[in-house]
Amino acid sequence: MESAVLTQALMRPAAYPHPVSKVTLIETHISQVFLAGAFAYKVRKPVRLAYVNFASLATRHADCEAELRLNRRMAAALYLEVVPIIAGPGPLDVRIGGNGAALEYAVKMRRFRQRDLFSTMAEADQLTGAQIDTLGRQIAAFHESAPVTGHASGHGTPARIAEVMEAALNGVAELASSTEMTGRVAALLRTRAGSLQPAFHKRLASGHIRECHGDLHLGNVALIGQKPTPFDCLEFDEALRWIDTISDTAFLFMDLLHSGRQELAYGLLNAYLECTGDYAGLVVLPFYTAMRAVVRARVLLERAHQRSAAGAITTAEMATTQMRCNDLLDVACFALTRRPGAITIMHGLSGSGKSTVAQRLALAGAMVCVRSDVERQRPPHGHTAGGGDLYAAAQTARVYRRLRAVCCLGSGAGFPMIADATFLARGHRQQFASLAARRVVSFSIVDCNADLATLRERIAARTGQGRDPSDASLQVLALQQRAQEPLGSDEWRHVVRVGEPAAVE
Repeated sequence: MESAVLTQALMRPAAYPHPVSKVTLIETHISQVFLAGAFAYKVRKPVRLAYVNFASLATRHADCEAELRLNRRMAAALYLEVVPIIAGPGPLDVRIGGNGAALEYAVKMRRFRQRDLFSTMAEADQLTGAQIDTLGRQIAAFHESAPVTGHASGHGTPARIAEVMEAALNGVAELASSTEMTGRVAALLRTRAGSLQPAFHKRLASGHIRECHGDLHLGNVALIGQKPTPFDCLEFDEALRWIDTISDTAFLFMDLLHSGRQELAYGLLNAYLECTGDYAGLVVLPFYTAMRAVVRARVLLERAHQRSAAGAITTAEMATTQMRCNDLLDVACFALTRRPGAITIMHGLSGSGKSTVAQRLALAGAMVCVRSDVERQRPPHGHTAGGGDLYAAAQTARVYRRLRAVCCLGSGAGFPMIADATFLARGHRQQFASLAARRVVSFSIVDCNADLATLRERIAARTGQGRDPSDASLQVLALQQRAQEPLGSDEWRHVVRVGEPAAVE
């Protein structure tokens, strides 16, 4: 049965083995999704493109099985089974399921409301920071458990990354209207890819090339039972799925930036980095952010030209697509031309509101925040957790070295950084001031204060709740009071004072 005839047959409610009053069709550049009653059925188009070949029924069937397996990792409640589509009683009739030779195959999924897609929610300004924070932590857990590529696979090598990059750039260059913009992005990406080759090798060696989602944008996340649920992972090309974990995360980061939700983009990034500790990924994040923008532009243009060839798109719609493409290329340019980021440190006793203020600053100012309370409990690479006094001098020195290394990497990659710690020792503050001076970036000290009764009350409250990463006790507070070194006259020019203590909680 020809593709157009099959489409018409699947638009008939009688094709489905369950109650259906109306069938709605959603098309992508390589698939059709038929919304029928309580379920959705995804059918591959018999297309042959530069990056996918669905010309035969066997390849389409195999891809359905791969999609089912891979998506059950994060969306088991949505992905139900692969079903055959067989000939019905009439010459133009088909049936979903049953016995007989398969004309086609579909992935059967549980249907959800389109308004629950994160892309729709973003357009309606309905996404919340809590939802994005949860999503960032879910993705972190998914990546931590994902299998690591073997060194003989070829995945994650500079050559493979360059291959994917060139395919995306060539696709955009063939279809985009702005040759000047596409040329600039191409030059910037190629230059950055060349300079990052040592970093790419390091990411591969450190086990960050894993079997990821591959297509993790806002349109592929839905709110199911109040839980963010990524679905529709990239199954048809393993080279686009076995990638750097930070590249996987970069798609959502880029999509939120492109949607004008900068605070949510950094909320996602900070939640993800806090869980994984993969701050080294900041070195390659601007490159992958730009890559994701180019890939999105390529997909939009290819889909528009498919519709144009079928006579299903107006001149105005094509112009809108070209404008969206240019916007995406602007995102790519910005990511690739970032200057070294400013460095900010928090200052104050435990319980003074530092973390609350730091988190607000990070979201409002598009900053990456690294917390001493989290890093103190994160075991050094190659060690196991547990044991020892976390506030001993050696541990404290290790934590501040870690914070400084993270800020050095992040600032160098173009991200404004916040180090959230007490910074009660003048020597620690001077180390970060010197780092900022070497980077020739601005340096700030955010000074938080609260009276002793408030400090004790807050510490006791969070100890009782047991949900905060900080495990500073009243005994630690007493030690801090005795050991703190006041801000010097040479430091006050960098200080930003927080107002009334009650206002920071």
